[in-house]
Amino acid sequence: MRTCVLLLLFAVGLWGQRTVGYDASVVTQVRIDLRDLGYPPLDVIPPDESAIRSLATAPNGLVYGATSGHRSHLFVLDPRHGWVQPLGYLKGVTTVHRSLVVAADNSVYIGGSAGVDTNGQGYSGYAGGHLLHYTPDHDDRKPIRIDAECAVEDLGIPVPGDGIYTMAVDRQRGLVYGLTYPTGRFFRYSVADRKFTVLGGVAEHAIPGEKFEKDRNIGRALAVTSDGNVYGSGEGGALFEFNVASGRLEMLRVTAPTVPGRAVYNRVDCWLPVSDDLLYGGTSDGYLFRFDIKAMRIDNLGKPLNQYRIRGLAQARNGRLYGVGGEDDEMARLFSYDPAAGAYEILGMVDVNHRPYYAWQAYVIDAMTAGADGTLYLGQSERKSKLYLYYPE
Repeated sequence: MRTCVLLLLFAVGLWGQRTVGYDASVVTQVRIDLRDLGYPPLDVIPPDESAIRSLATAPNGLVYGATSGHRSHLFVLDPRHGWVQPLGYLKGVTTVHRSLVVAADNSVYIGGSAGVDTNGQGYSGYAGGHLLHYTPDHDDRKPIRIDAECAVEDLGIPVPGDGIYTMAVDRQRGLVYGLTYPTGRFFRYSVADRKFTVLGGVAEHAIPGEKFEKDRNIGRALAVTSDGNVYGSGEGGALFEFNVASGRLEMLRVTAPTVPGRAVYNRVDCWLPVSDDLLYGGTSDGYLFRFDIKAMRIDNLGKPLNQYRIRGLAQARNGRLYGVGGEDDEMARLFSYDPAAGAYEILGMVDVNHRPYYAWQAYVIDAMTAGADGTLYLGQSERKSKLYLYYPE
């Protein structure tokens, strides 16, 4: 019996050690770290409530995030002290999907929903997703209370019966834009007027498939350029533009890159504005593309990964673009793209191994933002999730 116990302990020790071969398949360990969602062991956002699907960097450098699950929680990371501080749960909200933005005054806007990409399940009798407003108030001086309700202002429901699918903010003009789920309505909230305006729809029909399938092709991200125009994708994988000067919502003649025949299923999963007239985007088919707005031209930059879905994009100080991809049943991988050289580098799986102190590997990453200090933040979206920090070269 004693021999068996010793053998088991030896086997556990071997399993816990990383092999040289495994090191080559993950992000270089000197460039990646993680943070628990709180202050362990007790003051941490619990499992089944910790999936990170929204991240945003405030003008003052603070990084905000929201979780999804049985309850949604708001949290913040101040790079000065480097740990995640939970700010409370969002009453009545279970999903915050790409719908957290920070305004010019560093206040936070959060869009709730009953769930997304669910074929419309959960929306029978649903009143609608609320837009919430959180005003920071010396949060770093407050104790963590995981089971305390987050103090937010309820601004109302943009579209009755629909949840909020994704949002973007025009800080210069004080406008918050969003798309709703499951009907794909495009709306605007004016901070000054405290008023919602529904500006039109981007997907009127269900994606082709079985009769029981009801989801529409609604882009999972929006981009706002410095001139105030807004871009996204809708039915048929076509891009759309909202012109702030004319107030017109228009489907464009260009579509997000996809495998021929799959345009009706393909959508833009993430956007990265890099100049007034140039946007980068990642698609659900796994393509990275460049959109020249003036020329109305799409440049397909190919597939960085042998996987579907580019879930997040950010630009580092070195000028490179960084992205993360992979479906829910795959292993998330990080990559970079050098616009000057037109070259990709596959950085590996998102894994932190600082044994014997701590170790964690992410299967699904569903949010990404660049910090003011150049750090890239990646949000894990699983039952028990962490916030990852990547330090570019």
